[in-house]
Amino acid sequence: MKDLKCGLKACRFNRGYCCCSKEIEVNASADCTTYAPDERKRTADFEAGSDFVKADYSVDTAVACDADCVFNGGGKCVANGITVMREEKTPAACLTFMPRLK
Repeated sequence: MKDLKCGLKACRFNRGYCCCSKEIEVNASADCTTYAPDERKRTADFEAGSDFVKADYSVDTAVACDADCVFNGGGKCVANGITVMREEKTPAACLTFMPRLK
């Protein structure tokens, strides 16, 4: 998936709000378990520095998914793109998650 937007600026895989990991995992609660904080980004002298990093859309990230979501196709995300965000003290969540109707 090339359209994987990530609002977790402190994550080591975030490059200009794009995920540059080769693969990520989304658990049954729709949380990105691949999130890995990069202490260098968290303690940067210039707070907005990561906002000016050039976006990298070249990485084709594989998204494994265990959530009961309409985009889960046999354990893989089949959405055209996803967005991962997090609020303070919450897990990194897939905002594209849409529960299956039962």
